[in-house]
Amino acid sequence: MSAAKKRLKTLYKRTSLREKLLTLAFILVVLFLWGNNWLSRLSEWNDNRKFTASELEFQQKTLERGPEFDEGLKRALARVDPSKTYAATQLSGRIDSLLRNAGLSGQADIDSVRTREGEIFNDHNLRVQLDRISIDQLINFNALLKEDTPYINIQSVRISANRRSPEELDVRFEINSFDLKEPSL
Repeated sequence: MSAAKKRLKTLYKRTSLREKLLTLAFILVVLFLWGNNWLSRLSEWNDNRKFTASELEFQQKTLERGPEFDEGLKRALARVDPSKTYAATQLSGRIDSLLRNAGLSGQADIDSVRTREGEIFNDHNLRVQLDRISIDQLINFNALLKEDTPYINIQSVRISANRRSPEELDVRFEINSFDLKEPSL
């Protein structure tokens, strides 16, 4: 036997039963923790594999439907006149003009336009806060906004009664517009 094996054998013979059991328990706990960690990593890997497989399947189906999406885009673009779409500054100016036409420019607070750029079009969002307006003014402004549909859309409207005079309204509009990028047409 080699010297290392002899030393291990003499060490094993010198230890008591209690020490042998404690060593065995220590080794079993370490193996259990290692195995548990290994199984959790294996489970995480399997979950990631399944997610990736489903994501790739979805992307493949989307790519297969590419011609269908292109045809739908062409039909949608045929219904939109690029000269009537609003860039960010044009949207802000148009909303200001509509507010003046409705007689609400003094009661309006217009936030700056937030723009999200895309490949085919830029998406513009604008928040307008109207304070202390009547229901008739709200209806009139809403009708003016609808005249520019589909180029200007109302995403959301939040209406609340004014705290000082309940017959007046505080209204917050989230307005959306887009402008087409000419090279994509």
